[in-house]
Order: sequence, then C-alpha cells, then structure tokens
Amino acid sequence: MPASGSGRLEALREWCRRPLGRRLAETEQAALGEVLCDVFGYHLVVLDPSCEIESLEASRIIHRMVQTCSRKGLARRPELIASSEQLPYLSDSIDAFVLPHALEIAKNPHQVLREIDRCLVAEGHLIIMGFNPYSWWGGRRLLSGKHSASPWSLRFISLPRLKDWLSLLGLDTVYTRYLFPHPPWSYGSGREHWGMLQRLHRDHWPLLAASYLLVARKRVVTLTPIKPRWRPRRAILAGGVIESRDGGLAGHG
Repeated sequence: MPASGSGRLEALREWCRRPLGRRLAETEQAALGEVLCDVFGYHLVVLDPSCEIESLEASRIIHRMVQTCSRKGLARRPELIASSEQLPYLSDSIDAFVLPHALEIAKNPHQVLREIDRCLVAEGHLIIMGFNPYSWWGGRRLLSGKHSASPWSLRFISLPRLKDWLSLLGLDTVYTRYLFPHPPWSYGSGREHWGMLQRLHRDHWPLLAASYLLVARKRVVTLTPIKPRWRPRRAILAGGVIESRDGGLAGHG
C-alpha cells in the first residue's frame, strides 16, 4: 500500500481505468449527476477525484474547481494542487464539495471533514462517495489484507459511521444511496447473473453494493437571545493582573 496520499490516489486512479473500476466509476458518475442538479450556489470544489468527473456538467454551479494532491492519472488539468487536510479557502466561502473516495485516500479523514465544515457556507452541500465495507467488497478487502493492491488496501468507511461523524460537525445527512450491486471480481464475467443482482438490489440495502453516495447539508445554527445578568466589570489586564471592583489593582496569589 502506498504510504502517501498521492500514492494511494494514483493507485486508485489506475484501478479505475480497469474494467471493474471503470464500470463502478460510470455508475457513481451517473448517480452524482442526478444529485448535482439540485445543488445551487456560486462555488463548487471536487477534492481528489479518483476518475474524470464528467458529471460536473450536470451542476448548475458555474464556478467549478478540481483540487487534488496529485494530477497524475487525470486528463483534465486540476485548478489547484493542494492537500485536502488544509484547504486554501476562506471560511464560509464554498457552496458545495464533492469527495469521490477522497476520505479513503486521506491520512486523516476527520481533519478533511473539519476543513470542509469550516469552508462550507450555511446550508452548503457535501457529496461523498465511498466503498461499502458491509458487503462482499468489504469481505474481499479483509481477505486481501492492508498490503494488497488498490482499492483493497484502502480504509473503507461505513455509511453509518460517516453519518455519525458528519452529525457531530453539524452536517445533516439528507440523502443516501447504495450503488453497484456487482461482486468484487472482474467485470464482464457472468453477465447473466449481473442482471439478476440488479433486480435484487435496493438503494438502502448494503449487502450487494460496492459503494454508496451520501449528500449532507450544513446545519444553520440559530442563536437564542439570552437576557444578560449585569455584574460589576472585572477586566483582565496584561501580566495576569486583575482590576478589583474598587478600581485598584490586585495581583494573583
């Protein structure tokens, strides 16, 4: 498993060019295009895409940027090369973030989410795609071991756990969907069974699904006015000296 985030991302992009990875990426892009139609604002940022994000054309947000820690494996030149754990944007300035498996390649996914929470405007949207550990894809990962090839070497984050993380940050999950009911082996073998799996699959069932899509919205914090309780002012001065109530100065200890 590559030690750096850029190495993990490049390995995942290479896998996404193979038949199974390419088919998964196509399914995720179609689902992403459906939800982007309902996301509005002025600025949208895609973080560390694992493939070309062709579905961005479905977005009504005109200013769209791709930020990544490595441009290797992308045909389109990204607008910004930077770490997702230290976003170079002003607080409350971005209307939407899209993370196509970005949390799984990040060294510290919690820090990535904290930075996104800082940069999102109130009621801004976060769209995440991730591998589903509660499926035969998760079983394949456990059997393969952490030193195997991508994507089995990545850390799969379950949808329930991700929802808990987002809730603690003040992001409400508004939509979830499980995707791609296909076993974790080469796409194209056993196509007669592929149609049967599609008929058995349900958007809210994790067992068959390779990945999921989640849409969250930043919660608006409403402030409740509290009647102040007036007290004599006690200002803290430099050097740890406190102003007493009679106007004199009193030192600590």
